[in-house]
Amino acid sequence: MAGAVIIGAGPGIGSSVARRFARAGLPIALVARSDKTLRAAAEALEPLGIPVATFEADTTDEAALHEALTAADRTFGVPEVVVYNAAIVRSDAPGQLSVREHEQAWAVNVVGAINTAAHVVPAMAERGSGSFLVTGGMPRAKPDYVSLSLGKAGVRALVELLADRFGPAGVHIASITVDGPVAPGTAFDPDDIAEYYWRLHTQDRAQWEREIVYTGTESGAEGAHEQARAAVAETLGSWRAAFDEHRTADIATLYTSDALFQGMDARLRIGPAQIREYYDAVTEGATVAVTVPAAAPVADGIVAGFADATFTYPDGEVRALRLSVVLRRDATTWRIAQYHAAPNPSAGH
Repeated sequence: MAGAVIIGAGPGIGSSVARRFARAGLPIALVARSDKTLRAAAEALEPLGIPVATFEADTTDEAALHEALTAADRTFGVPEVVVYNAAIVRSDAPGQLSVREHEQAWAVNVVGAINTAAHVVPAMAERGSGSFLVTGGMPRAKPDYVSLSLGKAGVRALVELLADRFGPAGVHIASITVDGPVAPGTAFDPDDIAEYYWRLHTQDRAQWEREIVYTGTESGAEGAHEQARAAVAETLGSWRAAFDEHRTADIATLYTSDALFQGMDARLRIGPAQIREYYDAVTEGATVAVTVPAAAPVADGIVAGFADATFTYPDGEVRALRLSVVLRRDATTWRIAQYHAAPNPSAGH
């Protein structure tokens, strides 16, 4: 199974992004400069029970980076998503750094991203899908952070160049610009920021964004609603994938043991066994497209939302439904505790 490659997998955003993709069941390849960093990041993922591989490489060492990415390809295949999170973050004023120091900063902040993209993005384009996401910053240049300002401006330009070239082939190229100091428990909590990497990776192609600027305000009510929407989108994304392949046993596992279910027939169902019976009766070959227009937190570990689902059946019938769902989080994942389907009132308007 293709997975996620996280380059710059140290504490903070790198580790949080790795956990976010691991929670979705993706195998994780971690790339960092030191074995100590890699061990810590891998150990943090152990409770999630997903395959993890580690590769030691400095992003300024082109040969080592190429070797690490090639090894990751051999381990998990062409990745679904690659996150470039390496950077040199330091305070420096105009004229303070030597030419060599500027070259080192540029090599990490920009050239490493270019070399990574050159290795992974063409293979994604040949497959017709994938995401290449870069951690940005400094939406406004700051004279106290000259090398970082220059580097993040370079990253922004790189994203535009790659998106213009590879976007038409189905590769989503984007950056997450973090406009503040990252620290757990603050408005710039890395776990909150990681949700936006997942949002970019799971966006429908028609809604692709090239840049998200995270200002910290997302940690308030707006952010809580966005995280709820992300949870609903992730869960229904797994549901959609299982539905399209008629994996009814896998669909059933997405529901809680006491889930309440109302499909498009008159019977009310409770629990995974009865819900699986419902999906067993769906014509094999049917597919569904899903978007999540709104969601909100209800209580700790509980979110609710709406989804627009368009079902297409082998005989050509198309049925547009509005789903309302309530999700409950267990120790490792979100599951559907309530599901109700009805005709979509906005379809055709």
